[in-house]
Amino acid sequence: MSNQRPLPPEIYMRRRVAALVILLVVVALLVWGLSAFARSGKTDEPAEAPETTAEAPSTTLATEPTVQLSGESETTAPMSSTAATSAAPATEQTAAAPATEQTAAAPAKKGSCELSDLRIQASSNQPSYAKGVQPVFYMEVENPTDTDCVINLDDNLLRFEVYDMATNDRIWSDTDCYPPVAAGTVEFAPGEKRRWEARWSATASQPGQCDSRPEVKEGSYFLHGVIGENASDASPFNIT
Repeated sequence: MSNQRPLPPEIYMRRRVAALVILLVVVALLVWGLSAFARSGKTDEPAEAPETTAEAPSTTLATEPTVQLSGESETTAPMSSTAATSAAPATEQTAAAPATEQTAAAPAKKGSCELSDLRIQASSNQPSYAKGVQPVFYMEVENPTDTDCVINLDDNLLRFEVYDMATNDRIWSDTDCYPPVAAGTVEFAPGEKRRWEARWSATASQPGQCDSRPEVKEGSYFLHGVIGENASDASPFNIT
């Protein structure tokens, strides 16, 4: 026989209450765990949504400026100016190219060369000279054609000529008292340039009048380089 005595009723009541509390705690923990799991699952699912959402605005922003800029380039002054500026060099080059080709092509297609085709340039070694200084003159002759240019310098005298700018009178030529710097038959090849030089004593002269030549006065003068009837543009200089 058992000697244990039945426990008081309040003990059983306490045990039941404790068991119920534990059960409630376990249920609460289960509910909390399920809720946490559910929340974590919901949080993970939308994680991809922001990427999609972020991509959409990016696409929209990239598309709109492109359309707007295209419209502005046609209608707005700044963009039109920019377009005109960037296009201008090409237009200018296109317009200038035919002119350059025509200028260069005309002599090249001539198929012949005459004295009048030669380009003659005259220049001095200084723009101004003090009295007593002898000017040095240069003459450059170019054949701009595609054909040899054969010139007889005995028939077409090559010479330097100086004129008084105030009166337009010829006051000197290197061939008045001396032989020309070049004579005989000279051949100018296509595109070739030849250069001659003369020194002037700064005294006046006339053909055959070579004695007691007077010194030229201070003033403005101009130089021509001449072959036959083909003369260069005037090249001015001063004597001070």
